[in-house]
Amino acid sequence: MLREPPVKKVLYWCGHCNVPLIAKSCACGREGGKIELLQPYDVRPALAWDMGLVKKLVHTQFGEVPVPQVLLFNKTGGTDRADLIIANGTRFGWLAFDPETRNYTFDLAPEALPAIIGHVKKGIVELDKVVGKEGEKVRIGGKKFPLTGPAPEGTVIVRYRNRYGTGTVKDGQIRVREIAPVSPATYPDPDWDVVIDRNRYHLKNLERNAVRTIKQHIGDRPVANVSFSGGKDSTAVLRLARKAGVTKAFFIDTGIELPETIAFVEAQGAEIIRRGGDFWAAAGKAGPPGKDNRWCCKLLKLHPLKLYLADVGPCVTVQGNRWYESWNRAGLDESSQNPANPLQLNISPIRNWRALEVFLYLWWQKAEINPLYAKGLERIGCFLCPAMLESEFEELRSMHPEYAKRWDDFITAWSEKKGYPDAYCSWGLWRWRALPPKMRELCRARGIAVNEDYTLVHGLIREPGPGVIPDGPGQASDGTGGTGMKKAGVTVTGMSGIKNEGTVMKKQEQQSAGGEYDVAGIRKDFPILGDLIYLDNAATAISPEPVIGAMVEFEHSYRANVGRGVHRLTQIASQRYWHAHEKVADFIGGRDGITVFCRNTTEAINMVARGLAWKKGDRILTTVLEHHSNLLPWMDLATCGVGLDIIGIGKNYTIDPREIESAITDSTRMVAVTHASNVVGVITPVEEIARICRDRGVLLLVDAAQTVPHIPVDLGKIGCDFCAFSGHKMLGPTGTGVLWMKVPDLSPLNVGGGMVESVTANGYAMAEGYQRYEAGTPNIGGGIALGVAAEYLQAIGMDRIRRHEERLTSRLIGGLKKIGGVTVFAPENPALRVGVVSFTVGGYHPHEVAQHLDESADIMVRSGHHCCQPLMDRLGLPEGTVRASTGLYTTEQEIDMLIASVAELAR
Repeated sequence: MLREPPVKKVLYWCGHCNVPLIAKSCACGREGGKIELLQPYDVRPALAWDMGLVKKLVHTQFGEVPVPQVLLFNKTGGTDRADLIIANGTRFGWLAFDPETRNYTFDLAPEALPAIIGHVKKGIVELDKVVGKEGEKVRIGGKKFPLTGPAPEGTVIVRYRNRYGTGTVKDGQIRVREIAPVSPATYPDPDWDVVIDRNRYHLKNLERNAVRTIKQHIGDRPVANVSFSGGKDSTAVLRLARKAGVTKAFFIDTGIELPETIAFVEAQGAEIIRRGGDFWAAAGKAGPPGKDNRWCCKLLKLHPLKLYLADVGPCVTVQGNRWYESWNRAGLDESSQNPANPLQLNISPIRNWRALEVFLYLWWQKAEINPLYAKGLERIGCFLCPAMLESEFEELRSMHPEYAKRWDDFITAWSEKKGYPDAYCSWGLWRWRALPPKMRELCRARGIAVNEDYTLVHGLIREPGPGVIPDGPGQASDGTGGTGMKKAGVTVTGMSGIKNEGTVMKKQEQQSAGGEYDVAGIRKDFPILGDLIYLDNAATAISPEPVIGAMVEFEHSYRANVGRGVHRLTQIASQRYWHAHEKVADFIGGRDGITVFCRNTTEAINMVARGLAWKKGDRILTTVLEHHSNLLPWMDLATCGVGLDIIGIGKNYTIDPREIESAITDSTRMVAVTHASNVVGVITPVEEIARICRDRGVLLLVDAAQTVPHIPVDLGKIGCDFCAFSGHKMLGPTGTGVLWMKVPDLSPLNVGGGMVESVTANGYAMAEGYQRYEAGTPNIGGGIALGVAAEYLQAIGMDRIRRHEERLTSRLIGGLKKIGGVTVFAPENPALRVGVVSFTVGGYHPHEVAQHLDESADIMVRSGHHCCQPLMDRLGLPEGTVRASTGLYTTEQEIDMLIASVAELAR
């Protein structure tokens, strides 16, 4: 649940002086009345451009009626700009910009009628002529009536028998809101100087508290400075900080600022930092940034800030963030550690100010304000910022046509390249990657197709094939909604051209046939990787499009239970589910055993632990390398009198088979070892251990969760009795896993439907094969998709994947070892490790490092104990490590970025 900020939800207004108040009392001695505000509860003054716009709209609709000098805007929700206008202590109307028509509209509020009704010259509809005698029998308010004469479309004033109200004219009809008696009223018309005077006492208190807050913290670090953006909030903060004794201020020039802002910053004496990247080059690859995809901030602001702070050292930075700006800042505290840079402590002295307080304070102080506000811009920043409203960009076209044209040309070219609809440019839909509800509704109303993930359908629209029904106006004509997947039938083609059931994987087969490892081609099947660096594959791998397509196809085309049903859907599902078991068995060289689907490695090992007939005195032998999933099930058998022996590791993190052989006693029933460590990546000599177990008559379970996705695994060659691994680590769905058994002699963990051949009143006979161990309805779609994941990896070639990841791992380990303060925990010999690299950075908790990499460089790594606390105790790492783990789609550039980011932090 989102935390609601402790904001002011009402505005006070002195009716006597006719001025807004920033607290309850007015300087005249009276208390103000309450006006309920709309979310996000921020109010700001109407400035010069705003006043001109409102007057123009009002005068166009109703003639030369008086518009008060003091207007407030309360921002509300809409497709673009949407403001509730407050005047004379009540609602005056609503101002909105339509991104489709590119026009502003003004909707008069009924509460404004007393102030203007005596001055209105036009825009009045006489309801007597429309309603007639029927009006005496029905309630007028809320009804729609046909018009008998011409009337301007939009909001009008309605008059009916000495009562007034407002209505909306559209398509020759008028919808009337409530009507009531209205008496003309006259109000004082103060200017903003009067507003300041009536709020002077409260402004002094605001200033006093803010300055006190800054003074309390400027000694927390050796240096104090102000983060200056050129906007109103940071201008107020700059003035407050200088009163508190802070003299330094810095401004980060993104390279795409408006010239007025640069000139204003220079006039304020702030240091200008120009260390940002090349926005246009980056945009050419990544596309336009969006409100929900602000990659530009890291390139143009956070990275330069990081470099600036590295020179400055530890500092207190006074900033102008406010609660009312966004939900992200709802929980903003007085002081907060910059999560992206431990050098910086941020102070937010005006976090509880609204825009009204900010402007009043600046006017009271007679401070210079960025001139762009008076020209119609509400948000000061980069001229192409996605957070800017379309209404503001429309004004920018007049102010700086050359800037607007460059961005328009880029957006148009990008749209044509990707095949987006015209509205992508003309409505400003580029501002979102995933459209918010208000824009989805607009698209739906205009027949513009939106994908299930709320992105715009794009690309060439294909002609409908036989039996394919178009989804509706404007949607992809293949019935797919842009996914490339049919909604009927039982064959689906993934984005890579791979038929989920057909085992035809052209691109991957070409790779396995020879030539360079085409990581760029592989990554096309993993669109989630487009704007992040994913190095957490030891925890969970990303699923490719064919795997996702297999799950969707099951749900859309043949969702049915598996088993003894005879209708076509259950037959298809049963065949596909059985075939998935066969695919996985082929992939691991396990045709000579039984492949059982379960939820994950943990469940697979528990099936063994609970399925064997243990007797008191039996012992299990395992290693300190193990994941908790291969320790806790054995520890839990202590209640049955079963003991557990754990052997250690050598200098290079390796397991010595001779030590295992020495540790086996006559009481040892089972050896359970990991194939590769999920912490240090060392590969265990399981073939040698299997030979020892066979010679000693001991069962062997291998946890292959970290090897099946990354190196060739042949269970026939290994010679183990049980093998467990997870589907989500091998590109499959979450909640899927495998237990392979050489001999199916375990007792089932669960009993029930699906695992029996017959049942009588006296007992039951269990089914043969994997069905015996999969009681109840299984994860059918997940199991089928797991088979596709195995097929996908097999088509690329596990030898090729192994060589690719081995090269990357060596590059990563070599780079990290060159960084001072970084300790790497990994075997030296590349042949003895998988792509799992643990490391620590001196002076930082592993979680701090992981968070820093995410927030500063979009790098996803794991941190902590990795469910291996005994190993962490053995290595003397009570806080754990940072772990980076490669995958088949990892690139050299990503490895280099990780090394550079860690080096930057370690400095």
